[in-house]
Amino acid sequence: MKKIFVSCGEVSGDIYAGDFIREVLKKDSSIKISGMLGPNGERAGGVAKWSYEELKLMGILEIIPALPKIFRLKRNITDEILSSKPDAVVLIDSPDFHLMLAKSLRKNNFSGKTVCLITPTVWAWRAGRVKNLKRDFDLCLPLFYFEHKFLLEHGVNSKWKAHPLVYDLENVKISEKFSKRFGSSKIIALMPGSRRYDIDFHLEILIGAAKILKEKNFLPVFSIAPGLSENLADELRERVKNSGFDFWEGEGRELMLGSLAVAGVSGTVAVEAMLLKRFMTVIYNMKKLNYAILKRLVHVKKISVPNILTGREVFPELLCENATPENIVNEIENYLNNAERKNKNFVDTALTEGKNLMGSCNAAEFWAEQCLMN
Repeated sequence: MKKIFVSCGEVSGDIYAGDFIREVLKKDSSIKISGMLGPNGERAGGVAKWSYEELKLMGILEIIPALPKIFRLKRNITDEILSSKPDAVVLIDSPDFHLMLAKSLRKNNFSGKTVCLITPTVWAWRAGRVKNLKRDFDLCLPLFYFEHKFLLEHGVNSKWKAHPLVYDLENVKISEKFSKRFGSSKIIALMPGSRRYDIDFHLEILIGAAKILKEKNFLPVFSIAPGLSENLADELRERVKNSGFDFWEGEGRELMLGSLAVAGVSGTVAVEAMLLKRFMTVIYNMKKLNYAILKRLVHVKKISVPNILTGREVFPELLCENATPENIVNEIENYLNNAERKNKNFVDTALTEGKNLMGSCNAAEFWAEQCLMN
């Protein structure tokens, strides 16, 4: 009987893990899947030996105090894999931890297939990690074609057909529950993120933007991501409610589809907004020292994937001191009130162009096929 060990960290990694596990078990329901998982991975049929919350860390300075815990976790997972001898190990996102884990498995002569699902952004920064991908992984499955091309050029065994969100968002619709709750209101979707770090550094900025939007007769609605831990979801719900604003606890993509525009933390949500053809103001705030370090390390001018894909500023990016409530609202109004910018440059051209660069198949099914190949 085949066994697969799957490891993910954070909400986005858990979503990909769930999609992957579901497709694997469709192909062979006898396969035993376990590892470090979140609720999506467990619902799909995996057994969580560790919680994905073990890796909910963000920011260079925040990681340093947690290093002893991270190293201990790496040793424990390495021992588990070497003991249980799965046929394949699939490491999803969270590159700082998973590259270290893959190296440990290689050093200990793990003989199964090692797969990197969602590869690190070696094209943007720390390009030296491409050597680790080539040395420690039998297969890499990136999210984007431009990543796939970069990996192939550097001798990595990479396979790509599509981004999973293309398939996932094909049939997104506004539910009756959503329509009854919000009606025909002029909704602006506010996306504070799914990590403690994101919420700590962005929620008050978005609440400030919500106050201005409300004065301008918009309905600001905050997304409370379904994958949030119970404690973090409770805190977010309470802070939004105490500020006098509404929130949506269903899928964030439905909230975005039902909105006029979006404002939120840089990440996967920007790709979702692009695929749903919704304008987004992208924000990212961080500690000054973190930002100073990253500015020296990162080799791309834009941080939002839609902007990187299309080679132009599809979505405005407000970073650090520029991520103010006033700037967020100004960008949204500039979009909504500028018919030429809205219709020609964005919806009809740039967003469609970006979507076309994302592929067109069920990526999770493709991942499963590739991982199950001998």
